[in-house]
Amino acid sequence: KLGILYEKAKSHNHYNAQLAKQLPSELGGLSLCLVDGQKVFLVAKNTSVAFRAQKQKTKLLSIIKKIDGLAEAKSLSIKVDEKNTT
Repeated sequence: KLGILYEKAKSHNHYNAQLAKQLPSELGGLSLCLVDGQKVFLVAKNTSVAFRAQKQKTKLLSIIKKIDGLAEAKSLSIKVDEKNTT
């Protein structure tokens, strides 16, 4: 079981690194939170980044689909990191 968790963490880190390289600068505060089947969840460091990301969901999904291993992504959810907003 620990090996499976390690592999998932490794994949998550890889996806996040690839996403960070491809994001436009105005969306630099986004990071990958979770991949659940064909759903991708992103977390924004603050509300303004989340707002800009919501306006560009189609573009973001297109960027995500170009990442090896995430080509089957069909939906995207963006949330604000509540820990950073207090």
